[in-house]
Amino acid sequence: MEADPTLAQPQVKPKLNLAQKLHTLSWQEWAFALGMLLYLATRLIQLDKFPIYFFTDEAVQTMSAVDLLARGLRDVNGRLLPTYFENGGQYNLSLSVYLQLIPALLPRSVFLTRAVPAVISLVVPLTMGFALRDFFKARLWWAAPMFMAAVPAWFLHSRTAFETSLGVSMFSLFLYFYLCYRLKHRRYLPWAFLFGALAFYAYSPLQLVVVLTGVVLLVMDWRYHWADRRGLLRGLAILALLAAPYVRFRLQYPEALSQHLTQLRSYWVSSQPLGVKIGEFLRRYVHGFDPAYWFLPNSSDLIRHQMKGLGHMRLMSLPFVLLGLIAALRRLKDPSWRVVLIALLVAPTGAALVDVAITRLLVMLLPLSYLAMLGMEKLVSWLTKKQAQLAAGWVGVGLGLLWAVLAGTMTVNALKNGPIWYEDYGLYGMQWGGETLFEEIKAFRQTHPDKEVHLSPSWANGTDVIARFFLGDPLPIQMGTIEPYTLYQLPLDEQIVFVMTPEEYSWIPTTGKFTDVEVLQCLPYPNGKCGFYFVTLRYIDGVEEIFAREQAERRKPEQAELELLGQKVHVSYSPLDIGDIAQVFDGDPKTFIRSFEANPLEITLSFSQPVELSGVSVLIGNAASRLVVEVTSPDSQTPLELSAEIGSQEAYRTLEVPFGSALQVQSLCLRLYDLDQSEPGHVHLWEVSLQ
Repeated sequence: MEADPTLAQPQVKPKLNLAQKLHTLSWQEWAFALGMLLYLATRLIQLDKFPIYFFTDEAVQTMSAVDLLARGLRDVNGRLLPTYFENGGQYNLSLSVYLQLIPALLPRSVFLTRAVPAVISLVVPLTMGFALRDFFKARLWWAAPMFMAAVPAWFLHSRTAFETSLGVSMFSLFLYFYLCYRLKHRRYLPWAFLFGALAFYAYSPLQLVVVLTGVVLLVMDWRYHWADRRGLLRGLAILALLAAPYVRFRLQYPEALSQHLTQLRSYWVSSQPLGVKIGEFLRRYVHGFDPAYWFLPNSSDLIRHQMKGLGHMRLMSLPFVLLGLIAALRRLKDPSWRVVLIALLVAPTGAALVDVAITRLLVMLLPLSYLAMLGMEKLVSWLTKKQAQLAAGWVGVGLGLLWAVLAGTMTVNALKNGPIWYEDYGLYGMQWGGETLFEEIKAFRQTHPDKEVHLSPSWANGTDVIARFFLGDPLPIQMGTIEPYTLYQLPLDEQIVFVMTPEEYSWIPTTGKFTDVEVLQCLPYPNGKCGFYFVTLRYIDGVEEIFAREQAERRKPEQAELELLGQKVHVSYSPLDIGDIAQVFDGDPKTFIRSFEANPLEITLSFSQPVELSGVSVLIGNAASRLVVEVTSPDSQTPLELSAEIGSQEAYRTLEVPFGSALQVQSLCLRLYDLDQSEPGHVHLWEVSLQ
């Protein structure tokens, strides 16, 4: 008897259309999808309106991308696809600039600039939910997006274009793919390396965090790694490839890291003993775990990095974090729980190099949020074990709904009341202005085409970058305060309009140099008070005599006594507006001085006893400079004049004037010219060495 051929055919599952696939989803999957939509909505709704500032560290992302495109994907030195970009004198931008290349091709807007990292931040609740479902077997995995949407610090910073949220997003992907590699399949290792590298490049405080996390995971899971030596070697080869751009950067800019830490005033590059530095590191590291810092409103962070009345995490999540922490400590042998603990322990290390601040510590939200979700899971599990399955189910649903409601109300509150949470709108507060101010300036120029607008930069950091973002290149306005007009008699008439802050407007009468002060219009702050004054004015009659008298007084040399070469030395020098004259003789290349309005900066040393010198060198910045040295010996009243000159370069360098032979020196006069400026000017000097 022949077999029925139809019986031998494999059973082919019918293809499902989209509607059928959606119908097969569980309620948890539907809840997770709706949570992701809620999360996205809380990131994008009125994204250009909150936070109420548009900070220079946001604008510089897009403007760096604009400049990169204009130079054919090269940096200012002609290097193709640079690893890092400069921001405020430090190289700390990388991945964030490359992600802004597409928005840079479009009309510039705050929404587009912020939307790039905001949309990317979706990976945080996405990877957290999948990790909780697949590796922790948590029944509440679906609530991850609701919980993350309600975390105050994450809500605020994931709505900005700061590179900190981008770095956290990449680190979240790194943790997820490491869990996939460790608990699902070894083929995920390259993905873990890739996103770890992207987190490393995205935000400089994460460099130490990423490296330490990788080292600890390598040690803790060594047997698992070693079991597949070939795969491990392939992974290390990929890691070396990913590290190549950083190695190239470090070879090109060997001083960049120390300069970055110096600019941040890190104790790590100070002259303190190593033991003191380690003690400082540990103190700041431990501070990163302070529950009061995380769960209560604090006064240590800048107000623009806070949600008023809330901690960086909600206080009601603290019990769940503690429950999750206890559970994790009990399950140290479980690789998934161990990864969360490792991330928790390593997270504060990057911030500890400088000091605790939420931007540097934002990555801490990942392990804390994992622990909070796992703590909620422990509560539901406990109720289930107590034969309260129905109660456990409702508690789980209730917690998810609670976080969703909190996320929604927080968003509404921020958009409605955020502009008046804090009334310090200036440089040390919210730095409010941004799009509103520049739209006002555009409108003013259209109605007053004959006016020359001078905008004060004192209300924000990097105001020139923000101005470029909104007004384009070349800038159609002048950047500067009214202060130079109070130091020197500059051309001034009714065609010049100063846009100034309330503090500057109040200061004008105290100068005694202006009259006919007229406010053409006023741009109010969100609280209704005048925030920017559009002002015209003119000098009082006879102001020439006032300027001449003040300038003569300002140019009188200042005097000091210093201990140099084993004796007290009288020092006469040009007045300074930055630093102290002793700082150029302290042997510390990180301290500097700046002349107030003298170009050249002049320093005269008078020795009580003649000294033998063979030359003088100075440590200067990148400006083209000339150093003139006048040497007066004890037996001659006619000074010997020597000089040296150097062109502009990228980095700090030494300019040396050798005497040719050792000379007996009674007095020494140094005149340092900044050849890129006219007189008067500001001349910078880091160090003077007497040889």
